[in-house]
Amino acid sequence: MLENMHRLLEKIDSLEKSFSGLAPKKNRRQQQTFANAMHEATKQNASEPAITVSPDTELSKSLKTDLNALIDKYSKQHSIEPEVVRQLILVASNNDPKAVSANGNLGLMQLKPNVFADSGMNDPFDPEQNISVGTQHLSSMLQRNGGSLPLALAAYNTDSATVKRFGGVPPFADTQGFVGQILSGLGKTDK
Repeated sequence: MLENMHRLLEKIDSLEKSFSGLAPKKNRRQQQTFANAMHEATKQNASEPAITVSPDTELSKSLKTDLNALIDKYSKQHSIEPEVVRQLILVASNNDPKAVSANGNLGLMQLKPNVFADSGMNDPFDPEQNISVGTQHLSSMLQRNGGSLPLALAAYNTDSATVKRFGGVPPFADTQGFVGQILSGLGKTDK
């Protein structure tokens, strides 16, 4: 599966290079969304397990209500305060279930493709699958970091090894910003 993810990331790089330098007008390829490019990049033989990228996931008209119910369900299941998950989703994706970051992180909780792939789920843009995997991953990061929310958030944003190597929240602007925004939104200022 890891080999497939490496191929996916290589395909993303080649797609990004093919889009760069193209005239913004009259070029049909530029109208393709990054999510569609991800969908094309993840097509595999039927015999291989795959992450099914479906940017057209149907969402109910009461998205906020549905998301809150999913957040409550999976937060409780993984012993996380629901407000932490809500704040993480707000900071990570601005509540956009179809979000894809420049780093290739996917969906509401901006999961790394390898984290999602390892979960056995198949659609990172499905809010329930994304929140299920994201809360499980955050719970794992909390356990690995002795229950420290700032360290768990930093590990969620980077990885546990990087947090351990720096002995705390790494000095990367994006990680510091991610952790700081979530803690600030929760009314906590300690890192």
